[in-house]
Amino acid sequence: MKGLSKGFWPTFVNTMRNHIDISFARFLMIFSLMLLGVLEYLWLRNEYNNSYRDMEEKLSHVMFSSMRDVEDSLIFSKLSVLPTHQNSVHSNMTGDPMRFDVIVDTEDSVMTIDNCGFERRIDKSEFKFKSRHPVRGMLLQELMADSTSQDTSLINIGSMVMSQIRLADSTGEYAGYKVISWQSGDTVIREVMSRPQYDVLADKKIALINPNYKADIFGDLLPHMSFALFMWIMVGAAFYYIWKNLRQQIQLNALRDEFVGNITHELKTPITTVGVALESLNISGDLQSAHSRKYLEICRSELNRLSMLVERILHSRSPQLHYEQLDVKLVLEEVMEHMKVQFDKKHADVSFQQQGEGFVINGDKAHMSGVFYNLLDNALKYSTDHPVIKVQLTRNNGTVRFDIADNGIGIDPDYHEKIFEKLYRVPQQNRHDVKGHGLGLSYVADVVRQHHGKIDLVSERGKGATFTMTIPAWKDSVNVTSRVSEGLTSNTHLN
Repeated sequence: MKGLSKGFWPTFVNTMRNHIDISFARFLMIFSLMLLGVLEYLWLRNEYNNSYRDMEEKLSHVMFSSMRDVEDSLIFSKLSVLPTHQNSVHSNMTGDPMRFDVIVDTEDSVMTIDNCGFERRIDKSEFKFKSRHPVRGMLLQELMADSTSQDTSLINIGSMVMSQIRLADSTGEYAGYKVISWQSGDTVIREVMSRPQYDVLADKKIALINPNYKADIFGDLLPHMSFALFMWIMVGAAFYYIWKNLRQQIQLNALRDEFVGNITHELKTPITTVGVALESLNISGDLQSAHSRKYLEICRSELNRLSMLVERILHSRSPQLHYEQLDVKLVLEEVMEHMKVQFDKKHADVSFQQQGEGFVINGDKAHMSGVFYNLLDNALKYSTDHPVIKVQLTRNNGTVRFDIADNGIGIDPDYHEKIFEKLYRVPQQNRHDVKGHGLGLSYVADVVRQHHGKIDLVSERGKGATFTMTIPAWKDSVNVTSRVSEGLTSNTHLN
């Protein structure tokens, strides 16, 4: 069951529907696109920073592993030609065996003992440079101190590291990489680089850099940037399509309002003329029979209702209610009596049942008559060849409930809420003989809401429809509507 009841959300939706501000909608669309652009920029910026850090880690890994390989190569090549500590020249000439060392590493020092019994201890705190491993540091320092075999100034560790990287690069990934060196101190390097390593022979810091890091990073981010641009364009296109349709809808609404205003204004003249003619007939006394008087009263009642409907459409506002103590049972019976001619014409089977007593509300007679007429007229128009209409009136728990059921074509559940909108009609592909403008149920819902009630619909296609209205009874509703005391015409309570 879906219903239309009073509350914030229905009022808000109705207000937004009737007061469309295209400039505000345009502002929201532009602001949303700007916000989306900022979010995409922040996302891409974060991805760029992540790629930058990943490249630093990759450069540091390559530099560290290549540096270790070069250092190991230098250490082992030096040890392979290193002479004994004593009588080194004589030993080389006579072919004496080479010296070998036993290395003892402790927490605070490193000690070496060769095969000749020579001992040497080096405190770790006296190392000229910081090494990742104290044994490697001692061996490199020993290599730097011993220059008997070769000139260490001719050895360029940076070039050897770069050659090692080129040798290991089988895919050409590191083609643009370079090894730079600088003296200890603060040095500004704009390119992305690895963590600095120490060149013990040149007493410099060296690092691996990638001069083309921006091109590499943007190449990695190209799918991300393409996706962000595509999403921004799609959202912008959707907003433009919505804005274009909104402008068209506003123009159509303006044309519709102009058309409805012109038509209703033109209808006022014949309604006034017919009203004067009916009043003249009533005064003249030419129609004396009870039957004639009855039909004359029906004509006057329907003409008043038509005039009220035209006025409401002309001014495009909710109906202005004049509250009074009203017995809706009498109003409903009067409407059913006036519609008897229409019921007989279509051979409708109309039944009326009531449960309980005291069907008095604080309401407007003219507009409640319009509500009953619209619901009964719809039940008659959208019924089968033999309409069956059941009207039930129930007094229960301080409320008055109206149920109007028919055996008509029914309404699909997808349209249950939309049928209460102004100028909306349910698509009926197989019925083209039903006249209407989509105003009746909108009017009904508006009047019921102003009576502080609610209207519900239970229906399925092909199984008829049941409209249920619930309105507070008199002694319950009088307190609810006291804030509109200017519309009350009676303050008498029903005991």
